Amino acid sequence: MKNLTLTIGCYTDTPSKSQGVYQAQLDLESGKLLPIELVTECSNPSFVVATELGIYTVSEVNQPKQPQLIHIPSPNSKTVKNSGTIAGDHPCHIAIDPSHKFAITSQYSSGSFDVFSLSINGNIDKRLKTIAMVGSGPNKERQTAPHAHQCLFLQNAPQFVTVDLGADRINFYCFDEEQEEFLDEPMQSIKAPSGNGPRHLVFNKDEDKAYVICELSETILMMEKTLGHWNIVEEIEALPNMEKGEATAAIKLSPDEQFLYVSCRHQSMISCFKIEPKTKMPIFIDSYSTEGHFPRDFHITHDGEWLIAANQHSNNITSFKRNTEDGSLVYTGYSLELDKPVCVTQQR
Repeated sequence: MKNLTLTIGCYTDTPSKSQGVYQAQLDLESGKLLPIELVTECSNPSFVVATELGIYTVSEVNQPKQPQLIHIPSPNSKTVKNSGTIAGDHPCHIAIDPSHKFAITSQYSSGSFDVFSLSINGNIDKRLKTIAMVGSGPNKERQTAPHAHQCLFLQNAPQFVTVDLGADRINFYCFDEEQEEFLDEPMQSIKAPSGNGPRHLVFNKDEDKAYVICELSETILMMEKTLGHWNIVEEIEALPNMEKGEATAAIKLSPDEQFLYVSCRHQSMISCFKIEPKTKMPIFIDSYSTEGHFPRDFHITHDGEWLIAANQHSNNITSFKRNTEDGSLVYTGYSLELDKPVCVTQQR
């Protein structure tokens, strides 16, 4: 029996009984989810990144409770756990650059991004700077201020992109790795349709296409890079012909980039799209129940064979066998109880 280690972040605020970051095992023959174990105690680790140098997580709390970026070394490492203080409120995402020299956290409530330098052993060195967003959107309940939701480093260029739900902005920045210099102003700022509330995006491997899930409009924006410039070229429904709830969440490409998946929290569904080979346009195929409620996150295993959903409101994670030919999902029947799971990934 061969197992894959899954790392799971959970909300810990009452009434949740979760205590922090957990790990579970996925049986790669049956899809069975084997019992969880606590990796580290921390408050509201709402996002986790698993690297060869250990796990990174953030405590999604406000300033009076001192939000942290936390590094949990690999079990066989001599490095000790350490953390860096985050300047804003409610960090909800972490990006690590390809060279593993920097980390950027996204602070939802303060609309800011903190840039940290990392040591050669993966430990958090120091906070280099804070990049603050400005602006708002037309949604009076959800867009009264900037809401930083994601940052991603590009793999093929010294650039990173930020996604701002509150101001409907997607910004591209450049940085100097050697000088550790991060500019305050973006090299390009893209305005999403007003009120869409962009949340997360995913690039293709060539980094000339990007797919953005918009939480408030529950639509997908397709972006295309032409002559060094990004443009929005299409907008499609994330879950056609269903009632909306301003709550789409995660977006992922399959490893072969032939399929795109989106978690729809209000409907408790994962929607599946076929990527058209020539235009790279997502074409809706089907949607699947996550066998739980409010899937904030999901993970597609690196071999493309399995999809794991984290159902926040039903306190469970569920596994699905993925058909690599047609993209379809079949529930394995296996569910693992865990209070308020909100992020799931696998070890590198």
